[in-house]
Amino acid sequence: MSAAADRAPAGACENAAIAAVAASSLLPFVIFHGMFSRLFWFGDELDLIDQLDRLGWWKWVWLVFAENFVPFFKVLWGGAVYAGGGSYGFMLLLLWLAHGVTVACFGRLLRGVGLGWTAVIAGMLLFGLAPSNYETLTWSVQGSAVLALTFQLLALDACFRGARVGWPLAGVLSSALSFSRGVLAGPLSALATWCSGRRAGRWGRAALLLAPAVLVGLLISVLAEGNHQHMRGHWGQAGIYALWYFCLNPAYALFDVASSGWRTTLILGALKLGLVGWGLRRSGGRLRVLLVVMLAFDLGNAVLLGVGRYHTGIGTVTSSRYQYSSLVAVLPAAGFALERLVTRRQLPVALLRALLGAAGAALAVGLILLWPRELDHFTRWRGTDSRRILFEDPHPDPYGVPGIPFMPMDRAKALIAKYHLH
Repeated sequence: MSAAADRAPAGACENAAIAAVAASSLLPFVIFHGMFSRLFWFGDELDLIDQLDRLGWWKWVWLVFAENFVPFFKVLWGGAVYAGGGSYGFMLLLLWLAHGVTVACFGRLLRGVGLGWTAVIAGMLLFGLAPSNYETLTWSVQGSAVLALTFQLLALDACFRGARVGWPLAGVLSSALSFSRGVLAGPLSALATWCSGRRAGRWGRAALLLAPAVLVGLLISVLAEGNHQHMRGHWGQAGIYALWYFCLNPAYALFDVASSGWRTTLILGALKLGLVGWGLRRSGGRLRVLLVVMLAFDLGNAVLLGVGRYHTGIGTVTSSRYQYSSLVAVLPAAGFALERLVTRRQLPVALLRALLGAAGAALAVGLILLWPRELDHFTRWRGTDSRRILFEDPHPDPYGVPGIPFMPMDRAKALIAKYHLH
């Protein structure tokens, strides 16, 4: 039997294990489905449907708005609106399935750079089940960020596994056309290729992977209206916002830290840098490259958020919608540290596996049980209260549409009726 044939079953078993752990990330949606069913179309979702209705499909798909140029996401999201017959439950189901795929891609990437199963499973469980991701996974427009991260992880995995350039290039392009911060996929894949690839041709390959990000970035900078067009006198605010984002996330929300003052911020930032620095010093090969790439990802997100969101105030840096990417950025280093800690314990293999299995199950159960606390207030605000305002209030505010006050109430009700939103 050939060596390739010997490796095939192991690869199939690894993929099956990764898929099984990724499937567990859907448990909060399944278990607390009643709470998710409260949710309704909100804010940007109604705005997108309004634009689609006024402009028509193709003009809407290619429309640049705010700091976004996301035709790939719009095709999928708009298609889902029609395919689901206006059902918000259908939109959430697709969002959670995409989340499960993202978790699987994350696990495959961690395994591909050589991390052991302790780090891989712990990282997948924490990323997949963290209740700090509640806004990303309860608002269908956040599928933009989920898709971009999925394709970024696929592109990086292809780079580390030495796939032909077409595969990572497709991932980079799809990420950039799904979310504004998806443009980071190009530089990150180029960095991974340059650091881990063979010397012959690595410059050309890296430049090719960088090209889509440069192109989309130029389109956004020239055509889109956003903070990036008016930065004079605001770079200091943007820098502080970026620093606070980098230092506080994901620890602040993940561990429910009580304070966000400058001392807490700097301590959490120092701990994060210490963890990553420790990992870089003790790792090697593809794992070290991944840690460098993820640090660059975290810093890149911080810079882009600083430019794009400084006007929302420093208190928004720990918003739930920003936790998704932050977790992915720091978990490889945390997983490596956990793996090194476990391997130092001289325990019988059977006992060690039993302890790790019990710890993994306890982690999963503990994270799942935290979801109702986050969902209760959020689903009432964006579901129960929104439905009452839109359908039951006999004298609604003419401009009181939840999450999008500049839209007339009559227009929102007309869209709800036309697209059968429910």
